[in-house]
Amino acid sequence: MKRERRNLKMKNVLYICIGALFAVLAFGSCNDAIDIRQDYDFSLSSWYLQEQIETGETVEIRFYLDREGDYEKAEYEIGYIQMEGKGEVTDSEGVRLVNREVRPLAEVPELDRENPVRQIFTLFYRSTSARRSELKFFVRDNFGQERELTMTFDTENGMVDYK
Repeated sequence: MKRERRNLKMKNVLYICIGALFAVLAFGSCNDAIDIRQDYDFSLSSWYLQEQIETGETVEIRFYLDREGDYEKAEYEIGYIQMEGKGEVTDSEGVRLVNREVRPLAEVPELDRENPVRQIFTLFYRSTSARRSELKFFVRDNFGQERELTMTFDTENGMVDYK
């Protein structure tokens, strides 16, 4: 009888240990925080540009920033690099963007945010040289992702090329 009681106690202790282990495994990895994706991929594109550009002429460049999702704390900045030629890039209010520097996209006037996953904005390029101009525009987010769009304006024969 003593032996049966002892075996019963051992079984109860074993069941309690197994139950506790199961509870730790089942509920130990749970948390109440919702996993929110923040670093959605995005692309940068532009609409069709005019085919001819002359020295001193201003070209309107409409950009599309298409995002795979919407995370309200995502921040973007835009910049450009003048690879060839000379010219200047301005926004719709005439504020000049500085070559090789970035500016918060939220500061670009008339930024269209109607669609949360597609932002549309316009910049203007004015060529100040008679030779070919090549510009590399880039947008990067606060998660380290960067997308580039290169535009080439050949002023001699009026050709425009995208890369």
